[in-house]
Amino acid sequence: MTDVLAVTDHRRGDLRDVSYEIITAGRELADETGGDLHLAVISGTVDDFADKCNRDGVDAIHTVSHGEEFNHDVYTQAITQLYDELAPQYVLTPNSVNGLDYAPAVANQLDLPVVTDTIDLETDGETLIATRE
Repeated sequence: MTDVLAVTDHRRGDLRDVSYEIITAGRELADETGGDLHLAVISGTVDDFADKCNRDGVDAIHTVSHGEEFNHDVYTQAITQLYDELAPQYVLTPNSVNGLDYAPAVANQLDLPVVTDTIDLETDGETLIATRE
């Protein structure tokens, strides 16, 4: 279990910049753990968003087409199911209104810790070190 699952973010039909930031953070973390970077693209124009996120360093993109905008229950269920399927070591969510909405619910369902407002992530192989501003 060394893979990283990173969740993209969109609003009103546009992929948000935080999605690209989370791709970078996820790739760096996956490199440190020797795992793959998986992206979750949930709701909206998932094929268009997936094309925009299909960059060097992204190993797999998982799309969940359900509605046009954010829905707490859809995100929580989709991420939980992807976690069960992929068994990633880490799940990264954006520091956005939506991310801060569903991340605690996902962490609670999966019995995982949640760390918010980070500006840097590192791992020593077993422990995640999160730096907050």
